[in-house]
Amino acid sequence: MTNLRGRLFWKILFGFWLIFLLMTQLLWVVFSQYGPEHEPPEDSIARRIANLQVDSASSVVTTFGLPALASLQAAWPANERRYLSITPLAAQDKSTPVINPLGTDEVIRQISALDGQRYMLRYDIDGLRNSYHQGRRSNILHMPAPLFWMGLVGGLLFSMLLAWNLTRPMLQMRRAFERVSRGDLSVRLFPMMRRRHDEIADVAKDFDAMAERLQVLVSDREALLHDVSHELRSPLARLQLAIGLANQNPKNVSASLDRIEHETGRLDRMIGELLALSRAEHQGSPGEDYFDLHGLVEAVVNDARYEAQVPGVEIQLNSHPQDDYTVKGNAEMMRRGVENIVRNALRFSTQGQRVHVTLSRVDNLLDITVADQGPGVEEKKLSSIFDPFVRVNGPLNGKGYGLGLAITRKVALAHGGQVAAHNGIHGGLVISIRIPHWSK
Repeated sequence: MTNLRGRLFWKILFGFWLIFLLMTQLLWVVFSQYGPEHEPPEDSIARRIANLQVDSASSVVTTFGLPALASLQAAWPANERRYLSITPLAAQDKSTPVINPLGTDEVIRQISALDGQRYMLRYDIDGLRNSYHQGRRSNILHMPAPLFWMGLVGGLLFSMLLAWNLTRPMLQMRRAFERVSRGDLSVRLFPMMRRRHDEIADVAKDFDAMAERLQVLVSDREALLHDVSHELRSPLARLQLAIGLANQNPKNVSASLDRIEHETGRLDRMIGELLALSRAEHQGSPGEDYFDLHGLVEAVVNDARYEAQVPGVEIQLNSHPQDDYTVKGNAEMMRRGVENIVRNALRFSTQGQRVHVTLSRVDNLLDITVADQGPGVEEKKLSSIFDPFVRVNGPLNGKGYGLGLAITRKVALAHGGQVAAHNGIHGGLVISIRIPHWSK
């Protein structure tokens, strides 16, 4: 059995019962001090009965004489008759003061009968009070024994039920966290606690969201690690081959060095894009910088136009410069994201085709849409083009590593926006980025 100390179940169980016990004692103290005489109810009742019966006996003896007292007592309960005693007083006792014996509780009264004889009436209040207690169980902690045991059992049952209701979901959460710590991210808590409809159920729902997010992140990380390993293996293999050829034939040293330089450049570019993807994914908050999105898009388009001269592709920018395009975030990250979709459109365009870049405001969002006239993408592959290392065949195939659009999606998410892609009505691929517009 687990150690009692520090266990929430036992703390709640005994804590609630001890509070119940403490409250009963406090109530007893309060009620015992209530009233001027601080006398228990049964003692007060016994005293009133004694005074009432002594008054009745005195009136009967004084008015009708001693024989009438026997008729009066015949109407009393049998157990109360013996507590009243009447004693004739001698002449020398008539002037003696009436004193209760030490340690007794009695009602004593001297009366005169019709014949002039004086009598002393005594009523034993202690005897009457004790008769009330005959056959009754003893008290426990100033409470009747039945009430004490009912409170003990009832309090323990209630505390046990409450403690179980609170600690059971916590135990389930502990086991769930243990499974997560061992790498099992498939555990879910909310299906087991959906009927609670309280804060613990909300915590379970948040736990499931956390576990699901971790599962997605771990899965994506494993897939990315696999893809990175696969992509790095090819240039490394070619590097090893070039080195081997150079060692075998000195005449191939120059060609091998060119191949080594080319492959190391590819590795450098690939690692740079991987670092950019990692920064975009783990940036969290995009920062507190403010920049003009129109100027940023215009600079990207101008750079792309310079490169588009070789394939003979025209790039057009459609926007309203007079509008406000202020964005809060990281300008360098945003430039990288926009540049990737523009270069992607240029990569899939051929001579004589156009790339349309449109910047506009949609409600409180800024929309950047890049549409090309290329072959487009198969519908079943549209949902995966933003995943790392996913490449689609195009006129300039082999120029990229499948990381550009993945970086764009991470940039959009980091700025609180989203990215989407669809095929155009007249062909080509249309990619749009929507991010929040900053306003004062």
